[in-house]
Amino acid sequence: MGELKPRQLDIMQSLAKMLGEKGPVKVTTALLASECGITEAAIYRHFPSKKKIYSGLVDFCEQNIFDLISSINSSEGDELEKVKKIITLLVSFSEKNPGLARLLTREAFSVEETSLDERIGQMMSKIELVIKQNLQKYEQETKKKLALPTASAANLLLAS
Repeated sequence: MGELKPRQLDIMQSLAKMLGEKGPVKVTTALLASECGITEAAIYRHFPSKKKIYSGLVDFCEQNIFDLISSINSSEGDELEKVKKIITLLVSFSEKNPGLARLLTREAFSVEETSLDERIGQMMSKIELVIKQNLQKYEQETKKKLALPTASAANLLLAS
């Protein structure tokens, strides 16, 4: 997604807030428009569909999480410490952004948004791969073997 306009950002933030509320939330464009203080038509001027708003939130998560992971991986320190930092990042991101966490865990999806399930699955697979690579580097550099194979360890760390 390119540069967001202020109103687009406002709409996405409102959706994230709604998704973070307790209990299942069936988000309609009418409800979202009401939360934003605009009309449904105004939402459709900024996004061609509700799916595009959800897609924008996934883009936001992906961009921010991978930028932070890249920063962690380019920092000094051993690979096991980097894995700990990545896991801490994911937990902190989820705590600070409960609506986005519900999106990433797919809790927030209704039938219309399930097509984003594959994108989120790919994103989580990439994170798992980064963790696996760090665990492999740790084993190579320290000549120590983990109790589990690196692929299993990485998968276990991200299991929900």
